[in-house]
Amino acid sequence: MIKLLKKYGVELKLKKCDLFRLIEGQKDTFLEDGFAFKMTNEEEMFKYEVILNGIYNKTKIEGEYKRFVYETQDAIQYLNYEEKQKMFNSIISETLKNLKLMKADQQIILIPYLEPFVNERYLNNYMLLTLKQHQLYVKNYQRNIEIPYQLYGLKVLRSAFSSLKGIAEDENYEYYYYDGLKKIYIFDKKEYGLVDSFPIIDKYFQGNTSLDDIREVMTYYKQPQQFINQLHELNYLSDKVHKKIMKKLK
Repeated sequence: MIKLLKKYGVELKLKKCDLFRLIEGQKDTFLEDGFAFKMTNEEEMFKYEVILNGIYNKTKIEGEYKRFVYETQDAIQYLNYEEKQKMFNSIISETLKNLKLMKADQQIILIPYLEPFVNERYLNNYMLLTLKQHQLYVKNYQRNIEIPYQLYGLKVLRSAFSSLKGIAEDENYEYYYYDGLKKIYIFDKKEYGLVDSFPIIDKYFQGNTSLDDIREVMTYYKQPQQFINQLHELNYLSDKVHKKIMKKLK
């Protein structure tokens, strides 16, 4: 079934994808934070997106802290640590509402390529951000696009850090949909890598897809003929392509 959808479906061009162009335009951002940058495929695109959102959060919180110190330097010299932290928390609480976050074992994760205890510092121990030891630890922490998955697993892809939308899972795999390329992606639960992907529309499709509809279609994933019929009923596959695929499946 997957081979047939790859053959008769439409492969939208990766380099014309909005997300690809966005990430490619942020090359310097990755390099400045210590990441190598080389994006050649969809899996790397999604993994760089997670990193980019983490870099954005890190930069935003550090910027808020610097602004906090500058604007309150006269007042905070008379406050103890707890009072300073409470004051800073009141400032960043609004900032956090606009950031992409996730939770891992009750810990809010702002920066998915850093460990939970480091993320905790950015939220609850702002004074540690000023320590040279902390700054060196973060600076020297290994940088590669696989780190978030080694730390948190595929939970990262199910979070706001990613444009992928979870649509199904089974014992071995998790399935995601990305509307920018109109494709379903299959990730291995143990290795966290992309196993396969396939389009769900053909070249005759016009209009928008529905995430709820796609999740419904995925309930027939183990029943190829019904799966294809469902795509056809949604007009994701034309009569012409539907007939070709069904003929091959029989």
